[in-house]
Parts: sequence; C-alpha cells; structure tokens
Amino acid sequence: MAVRAVATCSIFRPPSPPLFSSALRLLSSRSRSLRLAAQIQARSIHSLFDCIMEELRATRKRRHKRVSTAASKYPATLSLSNAYSHIFYFKSCKQPMGLLNEELVEDRLVNRSLQKGLLLEFKKDSDRVLLAVAQRPDGKKNWMVSDQNGVTSSIKLQQVTYIVPGIDNFDQADIADFALKAHDNMDPSLLEYAWVELLEKNKSVTVEEFAEIIFGSTEPLESYSAHLLLSKDEVYFTVLETKGSRSIYGPRSSGQVEELIRRKLAKEAAEKELQEFIEFLASVKSMSSQDKPPKSSWTNDEKIWRRIESLVAYAIDACKNDEQRKTAGMILKELGLAKTASSAVKLLIDIGYFPVHINLDLLRLGIPTDHSEEIISAAKTILLDTSDPDEEKIYIAHGQDKVMNRVFKYRTTLTSQVSYVR
Repeated sequence: MAVRAVATCSIFRPPSPPLFSSALRLLSSRSRSLRLAAQIQARSIHSLFDCIMEELRATRKRRHKRVSTAASKYPATLSLSNAYSHIFYFKSCKQPMGLLNEELVEDRLVNRSLQKGLLLEFKKDSDRVLLAVAQRPDGKKNWMVSDQNGVTSSIKLQQVTYIVPGIDNFDQADIADFALKAHDNMDPSLLEYAWVELLEKNKSVTVEEFAEIIFGSTEPLESYSAHLLLSKDEVYFTVLETKGSRSIYGPRSSGQVEELIRRKLAKEAAEKELQEFIEFLASVKSMSSQDKPPKSSWTNDEKIWRRIESLVAYAIDACKNDEQRKTAGMILKELGLAKTASSAVKLLIDIGYFPVHINLDLLRLGIPTDHSEEIISAAKTILLDTSDPDEEKIYIAHGQDKVMNRVFKYRTTLTSQVSYVR
C-alpha cells in the first residue's frame, strides 16, 4: 500500500543511536570549557599587563622626583602582586631588567641640590680639597662658598666632591673643628674589614651605607669620615658609578687587592729609601771638606750610585731617560733646591763629589777627568825623564789636585819676544 508522503510533507527520521548523542554532548561541553578558559586566561594576562605597566609608571615618577634628603634612606618595597609582576617581567625579557637596574642606581645616586648653609667638600686644585659652607648662587652655574681658611670664592658645581648629609645651616667657624674630628675617625683598618664583608656579599655601597657598616651611624661626622676613607683608598674599593657629588663604590677582587698591596709596599719602601738618602745628603753638605766621604765611596752602593748618576746627568743636561730626570728633580725638590742644572752642580760640589773647579765641558764630551794613582805616577815619570832643552815643566796646584802641564818655548823671526805655549 502506497503512502502519500509528499502531499502531507511528512518527514520520517530514524532515532539517533545513544552513543552518538553522548559524544555530541561531550564535544559541546568541552567547547564551552575551552571558551571559558580562554576568556579567563585573557583576563589574567590583561590584569598582569596592567600591573606591570602601573609599576613602570610608578618607577618613572620616582625617577623624576627629587627629594631633599638622601635617597639611600628610602627603602625600596614592593607589594606581593608587584613582586610577582616583576618576576614574570624579568623572566620574559632581559633587556628591561637592565633598564630597571639603571632606575635603582639612579635612585641611589639622587644628588642633593645646593642650598645656603650646606657643608660641602670641593676640589680647590689638582692636589687639594677643602671644606666650605654654601652661601649663595653666583650666576646660573656657580656658587659662592666660604672655605675652612675663611676665604670666600666662587666655585663651579663640577668642583663639588661631596655634600655632607644631615646639615642645613652650618657655621663656617666650626669647619676646622669638624674636619679635625673627621680625620681622627679615619682608621684604614676599617677599610679591610668592610671590604671582606662586602666582597662576600658581592654588594656595592654608597658613602652613607658604608658609614653604617663601619661606624653604625649615618650622622654627618661619620658620613664625612666614610667619604674620606673611600675617596683616599687605592686598594680595596673602586668607583662603580658617579653622579654629581655622589658615588657608588664596589669591592675589588682578591687578586686585585693582593697586587695593589704589593705595589703599595714597594712604593713605600722606595720612598723610605729616598728619604734616608735625602737626609744623608743634607748631613754631608754640613760637613767640612776633610770630613766629606771620598768620591769613590758614592759608587759602592748601587742604589746610591744610580741617584748620583742621575744628578750628574741632570747637571750636564744629559739624562738618558725620564727616570733619571725624575729622580734628580725629586732629590732637588726634597732638599729645597730649584730644579735646574746649576742647582745640581752646586749640590754635587757641596757633597764633595765634584771638585770646586769642575770642567763641565769635559764631562759633556765624555773625556775622563779622574785617573788612577798608577796612571798619574807613570805620567810624572815620563815628564821627569824628558831631556828636551826647550821644554820647561811647570806644576800648577788647584786645591788638592796637582796638574802637570808641558810648556813649550819658541821664538819667531818676526819678533824678539819669547812666547810660551801649553
């Protein structure tokens, strides 16, 4: 029997198998879960990104902010969420980490702006630093200061080497007493103690942090004493970063310290030997002629002979190298003499090394003026054995040195006068 399905528009569907229906429901459920997880992850990443950007904006604000107190006294603290943000940020990108380190260094090197009444140290010249009190601005870039000697002068900001923290209105009359107390606090052994501790921790310090380590205080006097120790040290610490009058110091390696100590000891030993030589020269100068050491005695000791040789070369302007010129100049300076060739000649005469009537031209030409007793005796014998009737022997004495000269007599046909030639 036929069924008129078209007329009634009926559609017959067989029932779905139970297994297929379950799989379809499972797939739909997983799709919804994945979409939900993606939305949660997107929201987490977006929140993390906002947290990082917020921290970076806060860091930039801290960079541009200038405070009147030392930056080292402000602890750098982070919330727990910010800490997690930084951990993720460091692991994901190394380049911004360097920038962040620069930000932290900038915070430690915040320079204190000059104000009236501040106590500061400035470089007077290449060899001297002085303490002074800031008085008033002098133009756009200079400041008028009154130093520890009572002198008021204008200095550039680049000359300021340290601003003592914790002082706002210092009296210029108290500078000398402050400087004396600061120098009394300087114990070089504290440098080694701090160096061992900081090297073990691989840590850098500012002056105030260093004062806290060795003195347990960051008061003005202790801070300036710490600055003096670090600025004069040539062995244990080195400057890592400087901005204006503030610096960050770091410990040298053990190998570097060992080598620098060896050089320092060698330099101190050489300076001690030179000082002893200077004192010996001053003593010989004050002796009478007969008490001065003989010329040959100056060559017995190699180090003494090198210094005398340098003085001789300086006297005749024949220094072989810069070392000879430097040695001679140092000896003359220590004795209070001018660094001139004539001063060197006078010194060599005063100690008995040069005779009073020294012939410098012979020395410059390299012609020897000193001979052994054997040569002098042989020369005398030759002169005594001469039988030339036209020859006369004349002995001329110069102090203790006897010089024998041959004198020849001749007569010309143009005149009856007798002439003598040596």
